[in-house]
Amino acid sequence: MIEPIKRHRKIYHGWYVSFATCCSELGNHCASITLFSLFVMPMVSDFGWSRTQISLPASLGCVSGAILSPIVGRLVDKYGARFILPAGAVVLAVSCLYMSMITSLIGFYVVFTLIRTIDQGVVNSATYPTIGKWFFKYKGKVTSLIMLTGALATVVSIPLMSLVITNYGWRVAWTVLSLFPIIFGILPALLFIRKNPEQMGLIIDGQNQIDDAHVYDVQQYNEWTLKDVLKTRFFWCVFTALFMIGAAGPGITLHLSSHLLEQGVSMATISTALVIFALSGALGIGIAGILADKFDIKMLMIIACIVATLSMGILIQADTMLETFVFVAIWGFSLITIHPLIPVLWSHIYGRTLLGTINGMSRVTLVLGLASGPVISGLMYDFTNSYNGAFIFFMLGSLGSVLLLIASGNPNASKK
Repeated sequence: MIEPIKRHRKIYHGWYVSFATCCSELGNHCASITLFSLFVMPMVSDFGWSRTQISLPASLGCVSGAILSPIVGRLVDKYGARFILPAGAVVLAVSCLYMSMITSLIGFYVVFTLIRTIDQGVVNSATYPTIGKWFFKYKGKVTSLIMLTGALATVVSIPLMSLVITNYGWRVAWTVLSLFPIIFGILPALLFIRKNPEQMGLIIDGQNQIDDAHVYDVQQYNEWTLKDVLKTRFFWCVFTALFMIGAAGPGITLHLSSHLLEQGVSMATISTALVIFALSGALGIGIAGILADKFDIKMLMIIACIVATLSMGILIQADTMLETFVFVAIWGFSLITIHPLIPVLWSHIYGRTLLGTINGMSRVTLVLGLASGPVISGLMYDFTNSYNGAFIFFMLGSLGSVLLLIASGNPNASKK
């Protein structure tokens, strides 16, 4: 009996978990706001809905996802994500199928709200804490690998969905999207995901031996309790900054196609720009993973926020192909670089034990930002017939997030 157990332990480790979570992220990309921006104009054209109306369900889904995130995070800490992720995939698949049959605004509200709820409140809240519990030395690289999978899936899906929408309509496109969570989101998670390496008799990072310094780091960061975490200035500064970071993303991305069209940019240029956005984001994610395991994570986030803030100034003036491409390249690289750093930052500061709970709590404010952004843009456009006011608002918010991150300090400095 000893030899099969040893063999099993040698084969089964965190890299299998990372493969399963990558599959879940790939299946979940149908809920991407970047991808959904392709559906906005055809659906508005068919139904005559306003920009505010089509933005609201994305925001409602983010709010309900924010409410659900701490619960899911707590469940991941207690039971793991083995059954949580497949359940989310099933709901996503059914929801996409129903979207292909939508005939009313109420039906659109209910179903797209559900899609965004599962995306923000279940899949994203379960995926990254799972990785954080399996990796220590390589947590930055693996977190980026998962996000990179989603980004590359979006890169492939944008021209595919554009082709399907152009030739067969947006209803068929939703049907095609429903296949992704079915194929990628269910079986890999059931087969490979487990709660943590200790449950499998393994050591974090899949190693057989670790040095004393590594042991010290893991034990040191596991001393935090939730009560202690909530007393730190760091948590509340980052918690608040995430709202501002979250609002700018979908607030700009969801309305990007509409803004550029009104600036005189052609649809062909916009489709190319969305691909560049996804590719630059994928590049940013890959670089973030490498840098996160070598440099100060908070400083990396500060730099990314500064670059994102500056890029918004380009967007306001963009009315040519060159300006459009420059903006999406810088914006995609800087904005998307921030997101893989967030769960790594929590793990680096507070450890693995409460990672699901802390990440779930932080997603409340991040997702509320995601919910507010599209509504802010839609309302400002409907009142002023321009997106410039919203983009200036997001610039100021992004600058505020920089100041909060700088002021957050390091709670471990006083704990040592």
